[in-house]
Amino acid sequence: MTIDTCWGRRKIHEKPYWHLVSTQPSAGLTFYQNIRVYKGVMPTISALIKAEPHLENAQTHYSYAKINDEKEKLFEKVRQDKYPALPSRLKTIYLFDDYALVERALKDWFENDPRNVHECRILVGSNTHKADTEWLNCHQNEWEQCSHKYWNGIMSPNAFPEVIVDGVIYFPNYTSFPCPSSFLPK
Repeated sequence: MTIDTCWGRRKIHEKPYWHLVSTQPSAGLTFYQNIRVYKGVMPTISALIKAEPHLENAQTHYSYAKINDEKEKLFEKVRQDKYPALPSRLKTIYLFDDYALVERALKDWFENDPRNVHECRILVGSNTHKADTEWLNCHQNEWEQCSHKYWNGIMSPNAFPEVIVDGVIYFPNYTSFPCPSSFLPK
């Protein structure tokens, strides 16, 4: 399937994915404004940095929140050392490839932090990795061992997989998204 983007016609994978967007104005305003400007297309921060290296300090809300997190630093070091072709957990975007996982995330991760759920597609050529987030719930003495399982895509008995994407995402229903002005204070 192909779509028209600000960069011309691009191929997208037909498989649906879902992304959860915070309903908090600080996160929602940026997300919805960018999606409307780019007519449903959103490059990940990691993809923007590859295209424009001077943006190397750009952050996602997640990467900013985890900038000093020792576990994320170790997972990233293991990825860089052993799995450099895989996308980083930082400055990418996470998606779910099964709606049951969306419902689980809303219940387990965001019960007190409401999220809007948006269907999306991945542009062909994006770098993706499906990994089990349960490996992140380990004790510090298991971090390195669990990071290898995460980066190898090994699923645990109670797997909670996410798909991390370094590339471009397309939101086909972007015209029905909340208008950015609705997030501004009244």
